[in-house]
Amino acid sequence: MAGELKTALLNAAKAVVADLGKGLDSKITYTRRLSTSYDVATGEFTQFDRPYEDIYVPVEYIVSEEEEGREERQAKVYISPDLIGDNQPTLQDEITFKYADGDRVAQITDVKTYKGILFVVLVRF
Repeated sequence: MAGELKTALLNAAKAVVADLGKGLDSKITYTRRLSTSYDVATGEFTQFDRPYEDIYVPVEYIVSEEEEGREERQAKVYISPDLIGDNQPTLQDEITFKYADGDRVAQITDVKTYKGILFVVLVRF
């Protein structure tokens, strides 16, 4: 019974995120940071990423304020696990918002997990 309930909730969250994301036309690229290595001989960092491109998710813009002569925005992004390979979001990952006038890279500042059914990711950009 508990497994069936979790499956039903997971499917509901997946459907709501997909429908709202497409309805609001909120497209992002979610980049999963897998690992980083440093080569001592060359002095170079190598970063391995896994992008999940052109996914539609609901975005709730929280605040937009001026800071040191530039605008800083905060937003909540609602993501179902299937959209990012059933991975748990981390603070090292990155979200890129797709706008008509260009892309905006956002830093993840907080992740709330609801039993692995839905992730609410707080970002600033």
